[in-house]
Amino acid sequence: MNNMIVVPAAAKIKKGLIRVAAYCRVSTNSEDQEHSYEAQVRYFTSLYRSSQTETLVGIYADEGISGTSLDKRTEFHRLLEDCRAGKIDRVVTKSVSRFSRNTKDCLESLRELKALGVTVAFEKENIDTARLSDEMMITVMGGLAQEESQSISRNVRWSLQKRMASGTLRHARVPYGYLKDDETGNLIVAPEQAEVIRRIFEMYVNGTGARKIALALTDDGIPSPTGIAWNQKTILKILDNEKYTGDTLWQKTYSEFMGEKFKPNMGQAPKFYIEGSHQAIISKELFELAGKVKKKAAPKAAVENETPFRKKLYCGRCGHTYAYITSKRRDYWQCGCRYAIDKSCGNRVLYNDELENAFTAMCDKLHAHGSEILGKCASQLAELQRLEQFGTAGGVKRLKELAELKDQKQRFRGLFDKHFISEEKYHIQVDEIDLRIEQITRDINKLSDSGCGISADINMLVEMFGDYEGTDSDKKEVLETAIERISVTKDKLTFRLMGGLEFTERV
Repeated sequence: MNNMIVVPAAAKIKKGLIRVAAYCRVSTNSEDQEHSYEAQVRYFTSLYRSSQTETLVGIYADEGISGTSLDKRTEFHRLLEDCRAGKIDRVVTKSVSRFSRNTKDCLESLRELKALGVTVAFEKENIDTARLSDEMMITVMGGLAQEESQSISRNVRWSLQKRMASGTLRHARVPYGYLKDDETGNLIVAPEQAEVIRRIFEMYVNGTGARKIALALTDDGIPSPTGIAWNQKTILKILDNEKYTGDTLWQKTYSEFMGEKFKPNMGQAPKFYIEGSHQAIISKELFELAGKVKKKAAPKAAVENETPFRKKLYCGRCGHTYAYITSKRRDYWQCGCRYAIDKSCGNRVLYNDELENAFTAMCDKLHAHGSEILGKCASQLAELQRLEQFGTAGGVKRLKELAELKDQKQRFRGLFDKHFISEEKYHIQVDEIDLRIEQITRDINKLSDSGCGISADINMLVEMFGDYEGTDSDKKEVLETAIERISVTKDKLTFRLMGGLEFTERV
């Protein structure tokens, strides 16, 4: 729930008064935090009621929202919009952690507000952006707030893992075939759906493929778990779910702090297998038999190094890799999202002989006309390089970043000299800044040298296709050395070569 409390002025705002907005945030909806939220609202309302120099124009409050991201903080975004509209001169908040636990978001917001002429005051840390020297202090405090949030995240994860290991953690998501007992939180069998689960496993172990099972269930008018038609991926997920045997495997996925969520757990975190956690729908023997059938069918999918085009072919529509499928009639490639549950990709199926013919045609053309075609590309790329180096904002931006980093290093020295930060913290921050300075310096140097790199790539391609004779070893060399990516779009294949060159062949 997001709240916006507007405090009406008793009279017209006098000219010269500083228009102040207060920002409050509590991270959960629990009762003690609810009290904290109301206390913050009362505090800021009373603080400016009798001020002769400042007037409170509004209190912006995000309730029950985490501070590690700005994505769902609607009142914070509204505060920024009002600042951009010139309605606010100053923002006050209790602490850096209330403003943001993410150092990057914190600094970006503060820099934007500073550019708008809006100052920000943090009462707990006694930091005011009106004082220029405080920006480095905000970096330190923002980092501490982020570390505090990370510590809380670790504690929560530890608590969850303890409950997983003891078998006391309850299922947040109820798998198809089960219901949740409102009193105990345990899984209980849903009879009608359980019959569908048994039917799926029995059909599969008796030789019916996942796609045919999906079609049969759809034809029979049986509702699927997703609410749309049954598909192959839904069937395969059911066949892989150990919960139908009455057991539970916890932590199949894991999340990194402020990073990508729900990544497959391939050993990065411990897993917990709980036997007999709930009532089974199928026997373990049937589940294991289905796994063996699935494993036996696996060779139909792509095999490592089965084709030199592997990991080179991408979908031009959704960006996913194309998978190689062997077939008795004709081997083919298809988008990895062709049968996705949420949003399937309808890009075309590409037969392997079509791909090989298009690749051969491109190689033949570059062998016959390589010097002419590649020479023209070289001159155009050299011109683009000159524009990049001297005519665009790229180089200017890097030089500006370099100047800012050197300025930050000087400010940290000032904070250290004034004993605002410890020697250890000072050296950590300065080492990070020096590393970034070194990276940007290398980037700037590359701007001057990259023209040589482009010329070297072009010369290598000219030499490679000049010696090209169409043998299998020649094709393998082109694929491994020259081809970076092949994109499939409708009836066209786009080959991207080293140096950023692209050539299109129709299928």
